[in-house]
Amino acid sequence: MTSPQSMLFWSLTLSACSRCGRGHPDARTNADAAPRSGLAADPASTLHRMAAGASSSSSSPAFSSSSSSRRGAPATAADALGINEGVSIPVKWIQEGRVKPAQEPAMLAADAQQMVKVGAHVVRANTATYPWLSWDVFQREGSRWDRADQWVRAVTSAGLEPLMILGPWPGNRTAGSTDTYVPGDLSGYQRWIEAVVERYDGDGEDDMPGLVRPVKAWEVDNEPDLHNSAPPRDVTTHVDPATFETPAQYARVLIATGAAIRKADPTATILSAGIYRPQTPQGRAYLADVLRQPGAMDAFDVLSLHCYFDHEELGPVDRTLETWKSLAPDKGLWVTETSVPSAGPKSSLGEDGQARMVAAVIGGFLAGGAQRVLWHTLADPPAHSAASTHMGFSTNSLLRSPSEGSPLEEKPAGAVYRRMSGHFAGADPSTMVEVKAEGGRLLRVGDGWLAFWGDPVLPAGAGAVEDLMTGKSVSSGRTAHAPAWISPAR
Repeated sequence: MTSPQSMLFWSLTLSACSRCGRGHPDARTNADAAPRSGLAADPASTLHRMAAGASSSSSSPAFSSSSSSRRGAPATAADALGINEGVSIPVKWIQEGRVKPAQEPAMLAADAQQMVKVGAHVVRANTATYPWLSWDVFQREGSRWDRADQWVRAVTSAGLEPLMILGPWPGNRTAGSTDTYVPGDLSGYQRWIEAVVERYDGDGEDDMPGLVRPVKAWEVDNEPDLHNSAPPRDVTTHVDPATFETPAQYARVLIATGAAIRKADPTATILSAGIYRPQTPQGRAYLADVLRQPGAMDAFDVLSLHCYFDHEELGPVDRTLETWKSLAPDKGLWVTETSVPSAGPKSSLGEDGQARMVAAVIGGFLAGGAQRVLWHTLADPPAHSAASTHMGFSTNSLLRSPSEGSPLEEKPAGAVYRRMSGHFAGADPSTMVEVKAEGGRLLRVGDGWLAFWGDPVLPAGAGAVEDLMTGKSVSSGRTAHAPAWISPAR
């Protein structure tokens, strides 16, 4: 029998989607390979009611939303930190019967606790991974809610903030499921979106049973620029990527989805799809074309961008921020996927280099004004496992397992992330600003400072310096070697 630790490990690693479905040995490759239980358990009374034209609003909400100057802003500085797809179960395990339905809630809860332990506050669910929340699955599987309910319950019961992707098709293998990106029944698609949002909005009407915290952040699909530039891996398709999910087509889905989300929950935060390569001219041009479409800019509140690279530098972070500031400066920014590897053919960072870059990447984005930064992802597979061989992002995570079935271990990257999150706890997010520092870069957080790059000179009022690699106080002289936390003088 597989041990609970082993089950947890594989639920974290094999489901990590190797960039949301690309090249993942367990990801489905066509519509026929979808999970057998889709969403979950009872008829969609909400969907039927909406189809009849009934209102989805309520005058007595069960939850209250915190206000902020800009939608999507975190309540505390620590709430800015998240992990992409950290709570999930591999579809192949479910299809093959290796995971029984009765085991799923405990596995999801264990994943959520691992996220809490490492200091994450936000978790993102993709349409390509558990709970497979897409219009495509709904059409084939029917209106069932068990897996989506289980995911929301596990995440919110752990105190994590959920971000869920909604879209017509599953993840980054969209062209393996359809040759037409825009749904033929767009009004039916919108009614489904309303039903999903209504179930998790916490307004007291048609809510999921036992909902303890609403889902207030929804992202509209994922990486459309990738779909438009390359066919999905390991999928036989006759679709020409250049004519599939064009900027105009994605904008049409974005506008329709955003309108449906707002109809069900006017207080929700709507994110655009995460753009795969905004740091490049191609990704930037795609996004610019989307935003030029009539109505597209008004369809969402927060721009979602991704940023991946392999070396110890911050140029890609700066270019990603520049794309945001030049194309959508009036929107908030969530970096919903970012990470660097600790090993691989293009990387010489090693685990210590990756750990330094955790602080550098997150610090750089927050210093540039991003509201949230989500690392991809939580746990690496064993170094010599089949999963590691097939997954292109197999060393990008915060945790690892030395061998199949062994307990998860914290990588140096995980230790830096956890210590950084601890120092951010309770701090006012409006204090997160970069301060000038000779020799390096500093992010002010509350009454302390994160040294995230170089050897910055200590700011006025500085006290003790903690090495975030070791957690120990260091004798700094007049500088702090990043990554470090600088406390105020007492």
